[in-house]
Amino acid sequence: MNFSQESNATAATHYEQHLLGPSEVAKWLGVSAGWVRDHATRKDPRIKAIKIGKLLRFRPKDVEDFLRESTENAA
Repeated sequence: MNFSQESNATAATHYEQHLLGPSEVAKWLGVSAGWVRDHATRKDPRIKAIKIGKLLRFRPKDVEDFLRESTENAA
């Protein structure tokens, strides 16, 4: 692996680890940030979230999984 490939691999890993806030997830899903918070903490269908103190954060993969599962259940 050369330096360029190594840098791209590191960038991809960093992107995968980037956590999203409720407003970012809301924009992605086309819903309100309140809806995202509700479905991360108490309502079904549940979106997996990471709680850091009082903050909620979301892995992009978990949001993608939520979308896939929601569309599979609707079909």
